[in-house]
Amino acid sequence: MRLINPVFLHGWGFSSKVFGNIPAVKIDLPGHGKGSSDYRDMNSLVEEIALSLPSSHDIVGWSMGGSIALMLALRFPSKVRRLFLIGTSPYFGGAWSGKNVRALRMRVKREGIKVFRRIALSREFEDEFKEDIGMRMLEDYINLDLRDQLPTLKRGVFIIQGDRDLVVPPLEAYKLRLLIKGSKLVILPGGHFPFEDERSLLSTLLKVSSNLR
Repeated sequence: MRLINPVFLHGWGFSSKVFGNIPAVKIDLPGHGKGSSDYRDMNSLVEEIALSLPSSHDIVGWSMGGSIALMLALRFPSKVRRLFLIGTSPYFGGAWSGKNVRALRMRVKREGIKVFRRIALSREFEDEFKEDIGMRMLEDYINLDLRDQLPTLKRGVFIIQGDRDLVVPPLEAYKLRLLIKGSKLVILPGGHFPFEDERSLLSTLLKVSSNLR
C-alpha cells in the first residue's frame, strides 16, 4: 500500500523541514519556516489549506498539524482520503495544566523557540519562527476542542503515538481512538516525534497504510 497524494502538516514551533525529503506536499504554517500567509484564526487557516488542495489526499499531521488535519476532514471531507495523526490530542488545552501552559509561554518568550524544540524533538532543528504569529497560534491551539465533533468523522484514521511523549501524553492518543469510530492506534518507542529520521517515518506510514482503507 502507498500514500495517495500525501500532504504533510508539521507541529507548532517547527516547519515542513521536520519531514525531510519525503516526496509529498509539505505545508509551512503561518510564521513557521517559509510560511508567509497571514494568520487570523484556525478556521481561516483550514479554509486556506483546503483551497490549496486540488483533490483528495492522505493527510499526515504531527501535533498541531494533526489537529489541523482533523479540522480539514471535518469541514472539507472531499479533500481528505485518510488521516495519519502523530502525537495528536483532541483537546491540547486539556492535556496540559494551566500552570504548565503558562510556564511554556514564559520560557519560549525568555529563551526562544529552541527550548520547546528540545522537548519535542530528539535531534537539532533550525528554521524560521515568527514569535508573534506563533504565540497567537499557540493560544488558539490550546483552546481548540474537537471532542464533540470527532464522533461524526467518517474517514480512515491511524493514530501514531510515542510512548515517552512529553508534549502530548500517550493518554491523549487513547482518548482520540475512543472518539473516532474505527480508528487504529499504534504506540511506538519514542517521544513526541517517534522517528529517528525521514526513512523510519516513511517506513512506518507505508506499513500502517496497508491496514487502513
